[in-house]
Amino acid sequence: MSVDTRTQSSTAQSSTAGTSSQKVSGTLVGSIVATAILSFLGLLLETVVNILFPALMSDFGITMSAVSWMTTGYLLVVSVIMPLSGYLQRRFTARSLFIVAALAVMAGALVAAMAPTYPVLLIGRLLQGVGTGIATPLMFSIIMMQAPRAKVGMLMGVGGLILGIAPALGPTLGGAIGTLAGWRLIFWLNIPLLVIALIVGARSIQQATPTRKENLAIGQLVLLAVGLVGLVLGIERIGALVSSGSAGTAALAVAIATPVVGLACLALFVRAAHRSEHPLIHLSVLRDGTYAWSLVAFACLQFITLGLGYLLPTYAQMSMGRTSLVAGLAVLPAAVVGAAFAPLGGVILDHVGARVPIMTGAVVALVATVLLAVLGVRVNLFLLAAMYLLFMLGFGLAFANTQTHGMAHVPQHLTPDATAMMNTCQQFAGALSMTVLSTIVAVRQSSLTAGTAAFQDGTRSGSAGGLAVLVAVALVVLVAENMGLRKRR
Repeated sequence: MSVDTRTQSSTAQSSTAGTSSQKVSGTLVGSIVATAILSFLGLLLETVVNILFPALMSDFGITMSAVSWMTTGYLLVVSVIMPLSGYLQRRFTARSLFIVAALAVMAGALVAAMAPTYPVLLIGRLLQGVGTGIATPLMFSIIMMQAPRAKVGMLMGVGGLILGIAPALGPTLGGAIGTLAGWRLIFWLNIPLLVIALIVGARSIQQATPTRKENLAIGQLVLLAVGLVGLVLGIERIGALVSSGSAGTAALAVAIATPVVGLACLALFVRAAHRSEHPLIHLSVLRDGTYAWSLVAFACLQFITLGLGYLLPTYAQMSMGRTSLVAGLAVLPAAVVGAAFAPLGGVILDHVGARVPIMTGAVVALVATVLLAVLGVRVNLFLLAAMYLLFMLGFGLAFANTQTHGMAHVPQHLTPDATAMMNTCQQFAGALSMTVLSTIVAVRQSSLTAGTAAFQDGTRSGSAGGLAVLVAVALVVLVAENMGLRKRR
């Protein structure tokens, strides 16, 4: 009999085996909590830092182009580290990887909190990217490989809460810190949470499968790193040239060549991975249509939610004239709703299968995105926040369940590779979203004086253009989700 996911069939089997097999052990809870703290802090700071850009520019006397590397550089590091997670999880124990990740995030927080100059601050943030890049795939691998099958949906929903809700909370926390205290406080607040995570994780994390010696495909790693970095840098350079309105021949040539080189390196990476007996990532996971389509939907959902996390606070501050604190508070109710519906969606999946929560969430997210594009720049902040809340409701139902549904069709020995690919695509989608949408807004703001009515109108126009892009991406989500839910023999 065909079912939506392996989770659903396993639930039926476990119900006959007794309730004891469905219990989540204390060590598993501790493992998830510890890795979740690392992932949460890393993702939370993505949007906290964005809203603190003006303060950082003032303190260090740097430009917007320079300060944007706090986000772009971080995402690049995470994007390069995450593909390594499959190899790392096969080669080293989960506990040792967690300890390294926790120490990297902690060291980064200390360096950033005490940074006397901007380059030192940036180094601290990049160190945190190393830790997040290790910890996030590790969290999902632990859930998929150690959780009772009947509880996978719920636990993946909790994990999805970390990936999807932490960036939504960032503007609120960043706005409060920017208004009430200095930006260094956010890094100091990391330390006690990281100490707790390190203690809990070191005591709780267990090894599900034996490690094995395996050579690292260094050539493939270089190709993948250059490919990802080239694409992000190329998009950023093209965006900067477009927003400036003028460029020399050499600058234009470099801007165009960089993403071309990135794409070429990615193509060479795919070729090398297919031919290798020990690839960096086993691309065979993409042969399953359910996983491949779920991957597309998962990345596109991240594109939308990180895009809205940038567009709405920016529009509220630069066009509506609100403070960073008010802009952050406006998106807080949506973050709470998303947090509540992520695990609830997982429970629904465990009981009735993947189709109901995923398709319901995709449709709700599309409707909300259309409303934002049509009405968002014409209504007050309260209605804008209400439409964003509707989107996060749909996002909470669909996001984590999309990952659960796709991962359920992956053989267990390929789980680390599938997790690494999901999280790498998620990070790249976030970087792409920030670059594309900020470019659209910057183009409409170009040559206008900040604080003037014309500047506010330009911000409004750019925000409307960005929201239109998100509608197109939401349509892709709906199609990809439907394709991923088709029954396959």
